Formats: sequence, structure tokens, C-alpha cells
Amino acid sequence: MRNPNTEIIPLIKKNTLSLLMTKNPDQIGMRDIAKACGITATNIYHYYRDKDTLFQEIGLDSIKEVNKKIVASLNSKKSLKEQVKKAITVFRDWCFENPRLSLLVMQGFKSADSAPEEVIEEYYVCNRTGEQLLAQAIKENLALSKNPRLDIGILVSGLWGCIESVLLKKCDVEYWNKGKAFTNHFIDMWLDSIFIKED
Repeated sequence: MRNPNTEIIPLIKKNTLSLLMTKNPDQIGMRDIAKACGITATNIYHYYRDKDTLFQEIGLDSIKEVNKKIVASLNSKKSLKEQVKKAITVFRDWCFENPRLSLLVMQGFKSADSAPEEVIEEYYVCNRTGEQLLAQAIKENLALSKNPRLDIGILVSGLWGCIESVLLKKCDVEYWNKGKAFTNHFIDMWLDSIFIKED
């Protein structure tokens, strides 16, 4: 691949994201993306080997954006439990504010499981932020966890399951329009199972 043109890559991502807001990934081809960008299909292949790689990069950009929001929301004047809860709710709120994109990022794009390990690890940046907070709480005898990475992984997977059930209207009908109340209950259950006292 040629050296990336710093102006074309953002254009490709922006126009691809616009397409993804109205079409499913399997309905979009590289020619569609190239046409939306005003470039040739041959040209787009200089930047991305296939559409899945492009979609995965858009997903990774979104995950990194969420993590920046999480880190920016943390306040060391708050208790560690409150900080962990804030980190969780920032992720939850982003999903509810960006329902289409969150569904694509969390389940709509092909997994990057064949990518190098260091690239795969980038997808877990939000988990690692949570893991660091939980490790600090354990160190200060505020939380119990034999495996912080596993406990954060279960939190993220379980919370996403709750969010998805609201977005797809598969939870109890009472909560179709009360996603925060529905997910708050799960968040509080997880926090109460991990944290033994406030700092």
C-alpha cells in the first residue's frame, strides 16, 4: 500500500460511516464507498484491502473516542466506586446516544480476530481503563476480585446485552423507553457484587 494521504482517509471514513447509517455492512461494497468519496474503486484499494478492514478501523476509532470520554469524565475527588460507575455510564450513555453506531461497533462489523495481537488489544482500551480503576480499588481494599480483567469483561458483555435488549426492544416492554433505568439496575448489581465498602 502507498503512504496514506492524510486527506483521503478521513474522507473515506466519513463517507463510509454515512453509508453505514442507512445500510447494513453486507449491503455496501468498495465501489459504493469509492463512489460516495468521489474516487475510483482502484484508488480506495490503495488505502484499504477490503471493506471489513475499513469497517473495523471505523469501529476502533469509535471505541477510542468512547475511552477518551471515559477518561475525561473521571474525577479523582470522587470515590473509586463512583469513578467506576461514571466510566460505566459514559459507555452506556454513548451507546444510547448512538444506537446505530453502537450496534455496528459491538456486533455488526466482522471481528478483527485475525489481526495482530497488538491491534486486537486496541479494541479493549475501554476494558483496560476499567481494569485499572478496579485494580486500584482492590489495592485500597475497597473491592474484591480475583480476576479484574475477567470481572470487567463480564461487566462490559453483560451491560452490552442489557443495552442491546433495549435498543432492539427485546427487554420487557416496560423498559423499551427506559433504557437507563433498566441498565442502572444491572450496573448497581455488578458494583454491589464487587465493591465491599466506599473509600
